[in-house]
Amino acid sequence: MRINEFEQPIGDVVSFAGAMMPEPAKLIGRTVLVTPLDANQGDAFYERIFGPDCDESIMTYSSHDLYLDRASFDLGFASMTASRDPLFFAILRKPSASDLCVGQPARGKNSDLQEPVKLHDSSDLLGMYALMRIRADMGSVEMGHVIYTRELQRSRQATEAQYLMARHVFEDLGYRRYEWKCDSLNAPSRAAALRLGFKAEGRFRNDMVYKGRTRDTDWFSITDSEWPAVKERLETWLDDDNFDQDGRQKRRLQDC
Repeated sequence: MRINEFEQPIGDVVSFAGAMMPEPAKLIGRTVLVTPLDANQGDAFYERIFGPDCDESIMTYSSHDLYLDRASFDLGFASMTASRDPLFFAILRKPSASDLCVGQPARGKNSDLQEPVKLHDSSDLLGMYALMRIRADMGSVEMGHVIYTRELQRSRQATEAQYLMARHVFEDLGYRRYEWKCDSLNAPSRAAALRLGFKAEGRFRNDMVYKGRTRDTDWFSITDSEWPAVKERLETWLDDDNFDQDGRQKRRLQDC
């Protein structure tokens, strides 16, 4: 611990000139493709996530709701695609390398794709998330607006989608802090944060009111110094050798 000339404890000196602002980017993994929201995905989002006949239970802890009709959805979706904070991404079932017009990526490296990836079928849409509360000058950004279809929940694809964005935040954009926040009653979200390597930081009581109810918010984070160890665990778990021919894991992420 450093002590200043007034005998007061102070933080360590850091050389940090700020992180990069996130931009729309495509992140390619073994099992998923993360791509910016664009207007071409509207039909899939309406059919799979936001339409009036979709699974309302996945919205319980979200700030989003189902839309009553297509017109209102189109307005809301246009706002999401235009937004830069939050910056929204779609999580898609990974197409073949030939469909992407690129070579097979090594260990899920990002690809420099210029054209939007077209969905062959609405079922290729698995979920969405966003980077939000972006403070590039301080090197802090939050993972939020996480909505998974039932198919994506508790899956290898969900873990890989989170790994791809975390790696992008720390290694491509240079952030010092990556946040995760959720309703304290949202047990699956709390468990997911801890499983992925986020550390619990505490609870903000009476933090907000949403959907007519009060919310205490639990805070979690990964720092840049913690990322190398978190990354190693995630990559070990995601490796093809950790899954049998039926796609079942051999070791839990907690055991890696």
